[in-house]
Amino acid sequence: MKIETFDDYQQSVYTQTLEDGLKITLIPKKDFHSVFAALFVDAGAVDQQIVDEKGKKIIFPSGTAHFAEHKMFEKAEGDVSEIFSNYGAFSNAYTSQTQTVYYFQATEHINDSIRLLLKFVQKPYYTQASVDKEQGIIGQELAMYQDMPDWALSLGLMTNLYQNQPLSQDIGGQISTINQLSPELLYCFHHYFYQPNKLHLKITGPIDPKKMSKLIQDTQKELTRLPADFSRINLFDDRIPVIKQAVKIMPVSTPLLTAGIKGSKRLVDVTEAVILSFASDLLLDLYFSDSSNWYMRNYNQGILDEDFFAQVEISRYYHFINFTGRGKDQQLFEQIRLQLSRIMFDPKLEQEFEVQKQATLGELSMSLDQLENNILTTIDSFDINVNVFRIIADLKTLTFKKAVDLFHDYYDIESFSVFSVKPSD
Repeated sequence: MKIETFDDYQQSVYTQTLEDGLKITLIPKKDFHSVFAALFVDAGAVDQQIVDEKGKKIIFPSGTAHFAEHKMFEKAEGDVSEIFSNYGAFSNAYTSQTQTVYYFQATEHINDSIRLLLKFVQKPYYTQASVDKEQGIIGQELAMYQDMPDWALSLGLMTNLYQNQPLSQDIGGQISTINQLSPELLYCFHHYFYQPNKLHLKITGPIDPKKMSKLIQDTQKELTRLPADFSRINLFDDRIPVIKQAVKIMPVSTPLLTAGIKGSKRLVDVTEAVILSFASDLLLDLYFSDSSNWYMRNYNQGILDEDFFAQVEISRYYHFINFTGRGKDQQLFEQIRLQLSRIMFDPKLEQEFEVQKQATLGELSMSLDQLENNILTTIDSFDINVNVFRIIADLKTLTFKKAVDLFHDYYDIESFSVFSVKPSD
């Protein structure tokens, strides 16, 4: 095992790649009582087309990754969640655009839960009856989302920025797409995306790294399978133009507003992605947070309200910034775009940026008191192999000048797009 030590936190991180390709990261914390473990799958909602080892193109309908995650807990012997509960563990899972994560937290029967986590994720069980049932359940959820203004707002902006691309679709897919799923297609998806070399198991808590590594290796020997070569088809196309403005009429009392800009070029380096993520957050705090002059001026004029916020999302395929709130739509949109154009290096702001950075570092450090924050990071959607201590180390090197340069290198202000949900009257 490789051991990396982070002296500022008196923390060692153990990493290893097993013979079958499974990556493991172990973060021992002797003063904690519980263990948090997460098995990352390098596949999410955007993974809809591949070319297999024979050169054949395979299409997975929108929503496949989410559907597969939901069905993973159902086995011939029963619900895996109940087995975790019998071990005294809380378990759950989620699917994002680029990854799927299965996790548990427990204080007892840790080895049993680790073995269960590895086995149930790597041994799928799909039947036509269970697929039919799940299609009905997820179909009802998707139908309910159609009536949710916040959901319509978010999806509307993504459709503007990424029309005819995966982000313009809900992670759960559409009723028409999930109805195309079959046990055979789900097994196929699992065959390619759930093989060990696409998985990363991360564990933190009062663990012995050597004993845990042996447990994982012994468990993986029971799950031996041949690797399957394939290549992903990137369905994102920067040549597709942005829709500048769109509106949806829904039964809301006041208009809901969102605006965004998309990345101008694709990120390829994980360190650059980490720094861009935090540079973006810090610049948004500096220029748009509720402590900024811009916010207070527009709030006092009634152009925006206290619900206004800005956020960034960075992935291996895309990155964007979006702004959401309620207010006077055209005035708010104009003020956002104008403020974006003001993001530039100004020596007068260096000290304020540094204060923001130190505050962010402090928040990150304190967040490590929660075990899951040692495992789940803001940059997982770009690379599931990053550890939080290296993220903090990279953040310490960030300067205001570097943040501004990255912003202009990686975002296209001309892609500015707006979407509104408005009442019918």
